[in-house]
Amino acid sequence: MKKQFAILTMAFTVVFGLAAFKAVDGTYAINASQSKLKWTGYHLAKSYEHWGYVNLKSGSVTVKDGNITSGEFIIDMTTIANEDVESDKDSQKLDGHLKSDDFFAAEKYPEAKLVIKKIDEEGQASGDLTIRDITKEIRFDIDIKEVSDSKIVAAADIKVDRTDFKVMYGWKLENAILSNEFRMEVQLVANK
Repeated sequence: MKKQFAILTMAFTVVFGLAAFKAVDGTYAINASQSKLKWTGYHLAKSYEHWGYVNLKSGSVTVKDGNITSGEFIIDMTTIANEDVESDKDSQKLDGHLKSDDFFAAEKYPEAKLVIKKIDEEGQASGDLTIRDITKEIRFDIDIKEVSDSKIVAAADIKVDRTDFKVMYGWKLENAILSNEFRMEVQLVANK
């Protein structure tokens, strides 16, 4: 009897758990003030890093048949800033460098864009990332934290090859000591 009760309880938990992760069909708008995008850039062999934040400007998530099926997000590259450099002078210098033509060219390309085209049952997303007006297909995992009829909370850890988007010092020696990979850790909140 205890075994049957345990199996029934487990089955109920699985069914209830899956139901809890169903959303109402439609479009959920990004709550830019509650969402966060943390970037991390590494020196070669990841022996040293810089990190900070960049703001999401706008975006939306589309739900169909109770599942997240797509999304589109605009990133405000003019807001990219570091958080790890303590000296104000050095911090401003790094922020300016990140916004310069050496990296994201924020004056010429003030926005980056991520368009999620598909999310499979295992939570892997595929979509197009545009930085510096260059678009490449990327894949990454999405972790759905909370879903209701009025709110979606999700997280993603995205690895990007900066050289695909010409985010580099040209071919100077300084470029050679940077890892090609940078990371975007996204905490996303969207409301119906």
